[in-house]
Amino acid sequence: MAACQSSQPVFSKRGEEYRSAREIAAAKRASRRGQREGSMASTSKDRTSRTRMHNRNLDKDVATVIKTARSYTGVPYKWGGTTRVGMDCSGLLCTSFQSIDVTLPRTSDEQSRYGDNVKPKDIREGDLVFFGESKRNITHVGMVTEVISEDEVRFIHASTSLGVMENNLYSDYYKKLFVKAVRPPVF
Repeated sequence: MAACQSSQPVFSKRGEEYRSAREIAAAKRASRRGQREGSMASTSKDRTSRTRMHNRNLDKDVATVIKTARSYTGVPYKWGGTTRVGMDCSGLLCTSFQSIDVTLPRTSDEQSRYGDNVKPKDIREGDLVFFGESKRNITHVGMVTEVISEDEVRFIHASTSLGVMENNLYSDYYKKLFVKAVRPPVF
């Protein structure tokens, strides 16, 4: 299994020059700044999640980690994966947090002990959410990307069947598997 702490992940597409997650994040930030300046002159309204995050004044690190995780949307599931070729749930978070120079533990069980427990009503963007058959057997992890209402909390994760995607924490399926939420000590 690839350990995200020991390797420098590469996020470039085939045929492009190889770049680290940090380099890509810096380029995207510069691009966003340019788009914001350009959009101030136009009258069209951007209704993307990036705008919602900006309007909510999320911590810059939280926004960076969420944006990095979302950049993997559609990447297929691969057990032990930490690259665009394939990603598992804990690998997605481990790799996403590297964009702010934070090394998370590698497995979902270890990540469930990294930070303070959060009550479901207090969940916010950047919190980690854990799932399993029981409280003693955590088998899956995701990260909250958006708190829309008390009935809709979006989280990103790597699904074994559909790859990296976002779902509602309070859907019937995930509600019955939910074990706990944790706020990483970096936020």
